[in-house]
Amino acid sequence: MFNFFKRKKKDPLGELKTILGGYELPSFSTTVINVLNKLRDPESSMGEIVSLIELDPGMTVKILRLVNSVGFGLTSKTGNLQHAIALMGRSRLEPLVLSFGVSDSLPSTMECMERGLFWATSARRACLARIIGRHLHAASQADCFTVGLLMDMAIPILDHIHRGEYGEVLARWHADDESQLTDMELEVFGYDHAAIGGLMAEAWGLPEYIVHSIAAHHMYDPDSQAEPAVQLVSRLKYLDRENGLEKLAETAQLEYAIERPLIEEMINQSFTYAEQFTGFFR
Repeated sequence: MFNFFKRKKKDPLGELKTILGGYELPSFSTTVINVLNKLRDPESSMGEIVSLIELDPGMTVKILRLVNSVGFGLTSKTGNLQHAIALMGRSRLEPLVLSFGVSDSLPSTMECMERGLFWATSARRACLARIIGRHLHAASQADCFTVGLLMDMAIPILDHIHRGEYGEVLARWHADDESQLTDMELEVFGYDHAAIGGLMAEAWGLPEYIVHSIAAHHMYDPDSQAEPAVQLVSRLKYLDRENGLEKLAETAQLEYAIERPLIEEMINQSFTYAEQFTGFFR
């Protein structure tokens, strides 16, 4: 059984190749790598970032589409990329660029579910994690958005490698409210999507706290390296929009004193915004 946090060596690409039977993890595009480097460089200017993004027409169009969506509340639409990025800010731009790189690096089709459903659920988790994070631990709300968006990025790869079989595991998880997807995966495959996601994040050079949060997002205990907001949204499932919400609301109230009306308001608000955000992956 593979355990991400008990590894003796750190060779994520080599470990992925060994665990996944020779699978080669694709690299991000040059544009994505360069934009991420500039975003993480406090000395870089917004103009430099804009110039790099403009090299990728697809990314440019999707950023403009998102900023002009209802969720941003602009009184008039903008076609100026620099203005759009200024409105968004670095903290919101980085997870979008990351998700763009991840989306392009994952299999283009999925057998266990529609790819659009996968990203729609990821967007709901991300938006809800940010809102819950703002309430419980405001300093990490932006990171919660990133982890919520990317926590299950290994699932399309596992679905690609274990055609048919992975879908059966996912279906059993959806049918049992008390089950843990990671436990089922470990039983069948000897590893789970959270650990593989952690290796992917490490291989792509994501910050350590993001790597560890992805690897720990199904560890529901006070010592988990994933923030409470991340732990909560990981309970959202795929095949039914409502699947997992009751367990999430119940846990939010019992463990974090978020009363039912407030968590329901958070869910509705985040799901509304996520509808706009999902277009980023079309």
